Amino acid sequence: MREIEPPFSLEIEGNIVQVTEHELKGKRVFHLNFVGSKKPLIITVALTRSDEKFWTSIPEGRQKEAEQIGKLIAAHIRNKRR
Repeated sequence: MREIEPPFSLEIEGNIVQVTEHELKGKRVFHLNFVGSKKPLIITVALTRSDEKFWTSIPEGRQKEAEQIGKLIAAHIRNKRR
């Protein structure tokens, strides 16, 4: 398993989101803290029944945000490796 990412920030639709990665029971989760009044969000990668990966929120309910921000997090991590 790769090392935990140090905290970083992303810009999403003109807003800054502070991202911290944590490990809980062997799973990687990302805590998103939005600068402003939006509630924090926790997201992780999950698997469908056919073993396809997707981003999801914990608890469920903010799926659209999880998918959008999850892709940006993945891109950020991939770009750091280059």
